Amino acid sequence: MKSKQLITMVALLVATLAGYLIFSPGDDSASSNNDGVGDEPLAALEIAHIAAITLTTSEGKETTSLRVEKLDGKWTVAQRGGYPADTDRIEGLIKNLMAMKILRRVPAGKSQLGRLHLSEPGTGETAATRIEFFAADGKSIKIVHLGKELSAPGGEGNTSAFDGGNFPDRRFVMLDAKPANAAVVDQTFSNANAAPADWINRTDFFDIKNVLTLAVDYSGTETTNSWKLARENTATNWTLVAAREGEALDQNKLGPFGQPLQSPTFNDVLTGDAANLSTNATRITLGTEDHFTYTLTLGDPNADGEFPVKLSVKVDLPEKRVPSKDEKPEDKANLDTEWENQQNELKTRLALHQTFSGEHWTFLVPGYTLSGLLKKRGELMGEKPPLDPIGPVPLLPTVPPSPPKLPEN
Repeated sequence: MKSKQLITMVALLVATLAGYLIFSPGDDSASSNNDGVGDEPLAALEIAHIAAITLTTSEGKETTSLRVEKLDGKWTVAQRGGYPADTDRIEGLIKNLMAMKILRRVPAGKSQLGRLHLSEPGTGETAATRIEFFAADGKSIKIVHLGKELSAPGGEGNTSAFDGGNFPDRRFVMLDAKPANAAVVDQTFSNANAAPADWINRTDFFDIKNVLTLAVDYSGTETTNSWKLARENTATNWTLVAAREGEALDQNKLGPFGQPLQSPTFNDVLTGDAANLSTNATRITLGTEDHFTYTLTLGDPNADGEFPVKLSVKVDLPEKRVPSKDEKPEDKANLDTEWENQQNELKTRLALHQTFSGEHWTFLVPGYTLSGLLKKRGELMGEKPPLDPIGPVPLLPTVPPSPPKLPEN
């Protein structure tokens, strides 16, 4: 055998051995997964059997964990004191995992996991996002590691899964923490993060309609800036309650008060010490046409201008219907039924809004939701008319001095 042929064969053998060492699972890995291209390895997951999910991410050595779990059949966020979770987001993540298809299998040894960003969270910049599903008995159902995001292979001659276009549309994943099960799948799962604020239900919240009284009470040295407005109905102008001498509202400055807090929003739910507000906090009180009273207690805004807010709500409902003077006897039964239905609707609304009360939650509300209402008393008033200009002061007539007295002879 010629020496050149021998050298070539040795080089091929070395290359083959190197490829095996790079992509083989290794002695401490599980056996290779038989799922092929196009398979859906998590299609058998059943949403009804999942009782809890943990997501763990990291920055360097620091890890962040999120746990969403079912309590009384409803999804909640553990890191937010059991606040209701965004069910659509949770079920959307599960369904996307169930529907993901394998584009390429990449069985690898443990030494290669960092390259695929499939290392355990907390192991460095190449760590994965770890998702684990649990049954109601606490047993683990499935573990999924989400690794490096990829773009579709593109460009002439570019067939590498590590290169491609500008927009990621696939991702490395590893199932059951087994390097042999690593693969590239057809989804990125970009919303699979461990930020609790992203997983709470922010769609359902209280709303206030037909406000007839509105008051802002400041505390401490700002007490004199407090004010209260009232109106007969939503079509009439506001009037200033207990107006002081010389005060006159400027209706043009009261635009934000037309339908205050009709669709409020919040960014997060606070827990622990952050949820405790000062007893001297600012309060906004709103009274409605249907006898609801809402009180919002505000903490100091944070660096982003967001306010910690606790809500209190009550209603003063009449015990029985008061018939009108011209009511006909034959209309009484229908009017009673209509009144009872209205009262039941109000009681249902009260029960719903009380679920957001400060007895349970402190919300982090964006500044723009409240800033229109947090006016100082003087900011609501019209400009005082300027005083009439003072004209020239007339000069008094001058009296000539008396002539000096002559000495008497």
